[in-house]
Amino acid sequence: MALFDSHRPGLNRLLVLVVVSIILMSLDRIGTRWVSQLDQGMGSVTDGIIQTINQPVVMANSIGRWFVGRAELHEDLDRLREENTLLRGQMQQFVSLKREVDELRTLLDGEASDVPGVLLARRIGHPPTPNANLFTIGRGFDDDVRPGDPVIDAYGIVGQVLRSTATGATVIKLTSRDHILSVVLGDTGRTALLRGTNGNQLVAERVPERTKIQAGDVLSTSGIDKAFPRGYPVAQVTAIEADEAQGFIRVVARPIADLARLDYVLVITEPPDAEEPDSEAGQPETLERPMVDMTATEHPAPATTGGGENGD
Repeated sequence: MALFDSHRPGLNRLLVLVVVSIILMSLDRIGTRWVSQLDQGMGSVTDGIIQTINQPVVMANSIGRWFVGRAELHEDLDRLREENTLLRGQMQQFVSLKREVDELRTLLDGEASDVPGVLLARRIGHPPTPNANLFTIGRGFDDDVRPGDPVIDAYGIVGQVLRSTATGATVIKLTSRDHILSVVLGDTGRTALLRGTNGNQLVAERVPERTKIQAGDVLSTSGIDKAFPRGYPVAQVTAIEADEAQGFIRVVARPIADLARLDYVLVITEPPDAEEPDSEAGQPETLERPMVDMTATEHPAPATTGGGENGD
């Protein structure tokens, strides 16, 4: 009997934790305001813990860079100066081309496109979860980073901000099965929904068989979902597979972004379609992007891709 009595306090503690967990999950499901504030506060604490755990790695990298030879540093400096000059020259061409495109859009009764702002963010670690498709950055609400903001690197789309706190944010990679975005299929003009596979591949299913797309074509953001600006490279097609349904194909692609090495990323903080705040409302609007459907696994992407979004 004493054996069971010695284990009873641990069992009672477990039951209390289970009940508290169920209550917190229920409140989070309801989505009340104070629960959201509590979640942000707890997220700030966990972000601080992650930064503390990752600090030895940052210090080790800093010490390693300190021992780099002066000759190598000078070579890197010269290379960066050359790249900076080249990028500045290309940016001048971009400004001129943007002006011409905006003039043409004005003639066609369209709207001029705005260049969204970007914010440099440093990866500080991974949240306390086994999901390898999540990582944390050292930018949060204080830096105007909001849930839904797109995240890119020097090559293409990385993912999207999933949760933001005062001191940091959690980013979900586009390779996660819970992430989906609308893309343009190469030069065809057709659009499809691209979903992650929890691996190194992305798939777009139920694409019409007559779509002229092949391996090597680049998939870019369409902007239809209003979560990602139009024209950002997402993935490169690696294979075209026959779909089980007659008349459709399955497009397999790999991300263009270098997801294996993400020391620094860029957060797009200004929506390209942001509206002016209403002065009569009395309260400022929350600039928060619409989130790509990251939880709707009951209704898979193929059910909505096919012909409805391709715009034949």
